[in-house]
Amino acid sequence: MLTLTLGIGVAVSILLFHVVGLSAGGVIAPGYISLVLDRPAILITIGISALLSWAILQLLARHLFLYGTRRFGITILLALVITTGIQAMRATFGPLALEWAGLGFIIPGLIAHQMDRQGIVRTVLMLAIAAPLTRVLAVLIVPWWNIG
Repeated sequence: MLTLTLGIGVAVSILLFHVVGLSAGGVIAPGYISLVLDRPAILITIGISALLSWAILQLLARHLFLYGTRRFGITILLALVITTGIQAMRATFGPLALEWAGLGFIIPGLIAHQMDRQGIVRTVLMLAIAAPLTRVLAVLIVPWWNIG
């Protein structure tokens, strides 16, 4: 189901980008977010990590030469560190596992990167449209996919 849902998310992301001209936090973010829509703790962790990564990037960009691949790489690294920190802090209150190994640690960076490029509101709104749409399509398609 993971691979199929991620694929549906990529298709939804591309379609929405063609229609609206905005990204939903990167092409794989809607698929991943759709899989964790029923886990508010994970959604909050992703949201906090993405916002903190974006904010720190804004501060760093004032003092460092951050453009292109370097800016993207720093955003992903910031999200990895912040998400790992949140995971470590949460461990004292109980486990919070971001799903599917490293993918859950990359998604906040991809979302933060799009926030940097097109703005927070536009990115969050597109993600709020794309993730539930991906979830609905996955729920409709997966039963048919398993037949045969």
